[in-house]
Amino acid sequence: MGFPLLFAQEAFELPDTPVDTEAEKRTAEQILQDCTRVIPTESVLLRGTMTVKKGRTTVLSEHVFTLMMDWGAKVPTAECLLLDATGTNLLERAKMTRPQGKPATIKLTAYQGKETKDLGSPAYTARIRGTDMTWLDLTLDFLWWKDVRFDDVPRGKSWLGRDCHILLASPPQPIPGCSAVRIWVDAKLCCVMQAEQLDPQGKPVRKMWVQRVKKMLDDRWMIREMEIETLNSGHRTSLFVESAEKP
Repeated sequence: MGFPLLFAQEAFELPDTPVDTEAEKRTAEQILQDCTRVIPTESVLLRGTMTVKKGRTTVLSEHVFTLMMDWGAKVPTAECLLLDATGTNLLERAKMTRPQGKPATIKLTAYQGKETKDLGSPAYTARIRGTDMTWLDLTLDFLWWKDVRFDDVPRGKSWLGRDCHILLASPPQPIPGCSAVRIWVDAKLCCVMQAEQLDPQGKPVRKMWVQRVKKMLDDRWMIREMEIETLNSGHRTSLFVESAEKP
């Protein structure tokens, strides 16, 4: 989310599956393309909260969100509403489209009572309402980048006990503060388990990772909770999905 709420299956409940030798021959670009195929093509409405915390208990801010995705439309679209902590006052509306073969476009509108203000198209790396989440997370634009290769890192190739491919994807056009995204992709399920944004020097500056999953929509496993951290900031954002339904 795209959106970081990719449909997945619960790692610690899944039986081991036989290794597909043909699948092991996939290129890095093919693996990244497979990630886009697990995003649902039917219309889906997600509701949840984004909570920024310092440490484990100190809440700095909280926002309610709704996300209407229709990535199966002729022109894939999504609309995100960001509300205050009570869920009653609309603060921002983001409308996203992904024209065929082109980067996602974002149009952002701010609300203050009955007044609205057009905020134009934010940078992909801009933080959303002071959270650690960025528009790059929300659009998952890096899943469509063509400049991608396998990447070896000393931390290993597993996450939550699952074997992963580690990919390094570079943007087709310069993005402020982001030279590439390092992505951990479940080797069998083709879903994103973790991602890191790298700065122009190639150092991680922000990361997001899966915490919990749950069966939610048509008995499908979905990411229930994610953590997003701006490294060395002293705070992180928990994204929690309360419900998923067909509108």
